[in-house]
Amino acid sequence: MTMRISTAQMHYNALSTMRLRQGEIDTLRQQIASGVKLTRGADDPTGIANVQQLQHALASLDQFDKNSTVLGDRLRQQEAATADAGDLLQRANEIAIQAGNGALSDGDRHTLALEMRGLRASMLQIANRDDGRGRQLFAGTRDGIKPFTDTSGSVSYSGNDGQNLVDVAADVALADTDPGSRVFMAVPTGDGISRTRANAANTGTGQLDSAQINNAATWNGATLQLRFPTASTYEVVDGSGNPLAPPVAGAWTPGQAITAQGAQFVVSGTPAAGDSFKLERAPKQDIFATMQQLADALDMPGSSAVDVANRNNALHAGHEDLVAAQQHLLDIRSETGIRRANLDSSDDMRGANGVAMTEMLSGLRDTDLADAISKLQFNMTALDAAQQMMARLQSSSLFDKL
Repeated sequence: MTMRISTAQMHYNALSTMRLRQGEIDTLRQQIASGVKLTRGADDPTGIANVQQLQHALASLDQFDKNSTVLGDRLRQQEAATADAGDLLQRANEIAIQAGNGALSDGDRHTLALEMRGLRASMLQIANRDDGRGRQLFAGTRDGIKPFTDTSGSVSYSGNDGQNLVDVAADVALADTDPGSRVFMAVPTGDGISRTRANAANTGTGQLDSAQINNAATWNGATLQLRFPTASTYEVVDGSGNPLAPPVAGAWTPGQAITAQGAQFVVSGTPAAGDSFKLERAPKQDIFATMQQLADALDMPGSSAVDVANRNNALHAGHEDLVAAQQHLLDIRSETGIRRANLDSSDDMRGANGVAMTEMLSGLRDTDLADAISKLQFNMTALDAAQQMMARLQSSSLFDKL
């Protein structure tokens, strides 16, 4: 087979080569100038798809970063708020202990009561703190409200019990600040298991030194009452006043430990006939009520032995609830610290993923300058050679060879 080469064909081939080289040169110059080698799907369909996936993933990481920043700020503020609340309770605890000084006058105790009420007001301000972005720290999932309101000495909660979960990484969501109902309203009393109170109508000088559950397996959570039919005898009955089976009763001496169904009472002083002390499963109450009760106990007047006993019983009960509230806030603060630590771990993991994906994206999308410049020089040399060939073709024809 004979291959024919015409002058027109030689011109066409040379021109095609020049156009190809010029197109490659233009592309390489654009890649060098922009720093991006993938600008069209036609350049590398698979590469473009991978680039878009990586860009989407990096955009998600950017949103996770924003979520983490907001959540971190709110958790730091919750930790600070619970620390401030703990400081208030520590001062309240000091007041309760100071109030046990028998040398204090009614005026002295009233001064302490005023300070206690001031601490309570400060506690309410802490509970109503916002995060600086227009959202309350302790309103649950409700926005645009003031969560706590004090009406005639009783604090009500207008938030809800919800708690937002915030996405801070792929498949990782952490809890936002705790609802105020948990932090300030549902606070343990007593020792967290049981709580004991002296009957407010007691007329003797009996004072509750201690009451606790010393055998949880025996106590079934039922209410028990230690009462004194006479000043020298005692009996333990159930919450309805019915004798236990078998009965728990006998002669009583001050400071005697009385045990019944896993619970133990220790009372000093001289109870009067009909006086009683009740042990029950520890309820929960708001921290403001605990501080209010302590303030009211400090303001209980009178210097008689009966007045002193009633006041000391009220102070003992309030102080016990106060200690439980302190531990409660410490637990909340500890849980907040754990969440912050988990948030830091998520930030580290997200940062490492971001670096890896950015490097992958750069490898797929960004121009390798050294390689691009080398190819540009090669194509410019090839174009120059093609242009020289075209110039020679234009000045000659196949007829010159005849």
